[in-house]
Amino acid sequence: MTTVTVAVVGICGAAHLRRCLAALDAQHGAPAFDILVVFDPKLDDIARMARERTDVRFVSNAGQRTPLELASRAVSEATGSLILLTEDHCVPGPGWVRAMVDAQSEERAVVGGTVEPLPGTTTADWAFYLVDYYRYMPPVEPGPSPTLTVCNASYRADRLEAIADVWADIFHETAINDRLASRHGSLWLAPDAKVAMRRHVRFRDALGERYAFGRLFGCTRLAFLPSWRRVYYVLLSPALPIILFGRMARASFRDAANARKFAGSALHVAALVLAWSWGEWLGYLTLRRPGSELVAPEVA
Repeated sequence: MTTVTVAVVGICGAAHLRRCLAALDAQHGAPAFDILVVFDPKLDDIARMARERTDVRFVSNAGQRTPLELASRAVSEATGSLILLTEDHCVPGPGWVRAMVDAQSEERAVVGGTVEPLPGTTTADWAFYLVDYYRYMPPVEPGPSPTLTVCNASYRADRLEAIADVWADIFHETAINDRLASRHGSLWLAPDAKVAMRRHVRFRDALGERYAFGRLFGCTRLAFLPSWRRVYYVLLSPALPIILFGRMARASFRDAANARKFAGSALHVAALVLAWSWGEWLGYLTLRRPGSELVAPEVA
């Protein structure tokens, strides 16, 4: 019998989390599931919120605050045989849990879904969304995918347990998904498993976050790859801005509305891509993590 845990990584704050939990409360046709929230202990408003939602298990991840560390703790604390991962700034669609459960099969190593921006995003907010989630932006077709996002993914607990050495400290989704795919089949993108998101941060903070997480991605990625790949990535990295910007443009131009948004936010996108690429290259080159690994603070 499949048991389900929805694990929410708390990185933004109680206002976002309250919206996320309300969406989970409104799920249609879903099997029974429990909810786990693992959060940055500096977010005092989430700690206070824990007293309101006694039906949800809250875990303050003392000493570990980055999204990768919080996701690792969330997976280790989950009790279900199927673990659905998301973050507090995401709003699951009403059929999200049902769609995730229905999409499971033996030959699918990991199942993930789409991410779209909530209405009302600014041009800068939309660019901030795009650089992180362009691969999962609707419209997409169901089928194998080279990547999935930890903001909308489901994992079989027994499969994760078998590779616990990969995620014990940080949940590096690329390394984890690649390892699972090599053992169990394809990464599967299920468009019916939808979440929407919105983060509103100062643009300079968005640039800082993209740089930091690009650098964190680069230096931690090499921990799971042969040493010769470091040279390959160091040499390839100068081309990253062009490669990434081109991929985001292609994803946007699948849809007329997204194409218009891309055209209006192209300068913001380019700046964020440059920040990420610079960080990723330094991560490969130095193998050093950034000085700060915290998410950009939300603004009212």
